[in-house]
Amino acid sequence: MNSSYLINSISQCASAFSEAEAQDNSEHWQSASRDLGNLLQGLGRFDEAIFWHSVALDVKPNLGEIFFQIGRLYINEEKWDEAISYLNRALKYHPESPQILSNLAQIHGQLGNREAEIKFWYQAVKIDPELVTARGYYKLAKAFEQQRKIAEAMLCYEQASNRGEDLIPAHYDFAEICLRQGNLEQAINCYQKILNQDPQQAKAYHKMGTIYLQQKQYDSAIEKFRQTIKNAPEYPWAYRDLVKTFLLLGRWDEAIATCHAIINLVEEYPWVYVQLGNALREKGRITDAVAAFQKVCALRSWSQCLEHNYHFTRDNFTYRIPLWQPQLEHLIDREGVKILEIGAYQGMSSCWLLDTILTVPSSKLVCIESRIENILKDNLAKTEKSDQVTLLIGDTHQHLASLTSESFDMVSLQDKCKLTDHAHKNAQLSWQLLKVGGLIMFNNYGWKNRANPQQNPQKGIDEFLDSTKGKWELVHHAPQANQLIIRKIANSNN
Repeated sequence: MNSSYLINSISQCASAFSEAEAQDNSEHWQSASRDLGNLLQGLGRFDEAIFWHSVALDVKPNLGEIFFQIGRLYINEEKWDEAISYLNRALKYHPESPQILSNLAQIHGQLGNREAEIKFWYQAVKIDPELVTARGYYKLAKAFEQQRKIAEAMLCYEQASNRGEDLIPAHYDFAEICLRQGNLEQAINCYQKILNQDPQQAKAYHKMGTIYLQQKQYDSAIEKFRQTIKNAPEYPWAYRDLVKTFLLLGRWDEAIATCHAIINLVEEYPWVYVQLGNALREKGRITDAVAAFQKVCALRSWSQCLEHNYHFTRDNFTYRIPLWQPQLEHLIDREGVKILEIGAYQGMSSCWLLDTILTVPSSKLVCIESRIENILKDNLAKTEKSDQVTLLIGDTHQHLASLTSESFDMVSLQDKCKLTDHAHKNAQLSWQLLKVGGLIMFNNYGWKNRANPQQNPQKGIDEFLDSTKGKWELVHHAPQANQLIIRKIANSNN
């Protein structure tokens, strides 16, 4: 039998019930129902045939159910637009029917209408939570998260994780949302469910350890980090956080031993040598600490640090090398380059600039420090470029005001003073000294002292950036490194 004949019959039946919806015309719809039932019976679709024969016997039809069944017939014939039309009409009669809603979801899924598909599935499962499996809830949750509908995503993740199925990825994703919202206990519960399913999940142990560390439950954190390492001996982040915990507790020997374990068992990561240097310094082993920091520099492609035997007892710079290097390459080997540093500390960034960027004698470095220690002078002397360096000691703002306007190619702001007003003034004065096309490195952008709200450099920097909007462009922002780099593209008076 030609399928077009069935479609035509469905259409006639649909029209009959549409008329019945507007006015009483029982003879017409009863006749159409019998014809459709006979046709379906002839096709061997007996369940559907029984339904339509029963409708022909009804005195008054349930139009919501009728439109739903018409919609399903159109689905079977892959007539999607007609199916949607009649299912939507059915929904007006039965707005909380999970069957109607789920059918609409499936059609929109077939058509690639992702947003509509997710919307109808969510409406359906809110009415009937058993309508989909744990994996179905997981797919819904991922879709809502992509749409930034976090409340809906969390409800679906929770349904997925509460169904007892082996669905570890859902627990991890749910935990991440909980962490972002600060719900640490619920995140721990997610990780515990993972471990109940698979006790070898090293990542879950590590995540729990980081939460306990955040809560200052140090013994619990140490236990989880050690369990992580036991399950995954080459999982570096557990070692890192274990070292961090020992340093917070002043357990220097354990921190040193763990650093050596990382170096011997995993890899020579730069951050390992930073933590090793910090622990050795606190133990009073200064020579060993200096050697550790020299190793950090070598691992970050600064070989001159070891060659010149610089003496650094802390590292507040090398993590910035990968951020700075590509932005400053255009200054290498250029005549007459001038760089200004506000805050030189022990001279780590100063020495790197002299070794790798300010490579010709005509290039100059100006360092402003409120108080200069001998270690800074000694390190600068080891560069053998002292004649390229000007050290200005004393009040930062007075020195900035005395320098020549628009004469510097780059300014690095890493002042020891972190007060909001001070940071704002630094930015204003430095801006006047910077050439158009020059760079400003804000090295404390995002750092704050929670115990003292006045120590918030970002607030002062943002005020400056707002006042010069349109005069600069963003070059790079690295929140984890508290780093913001901008380029001056016009003077403020232009």
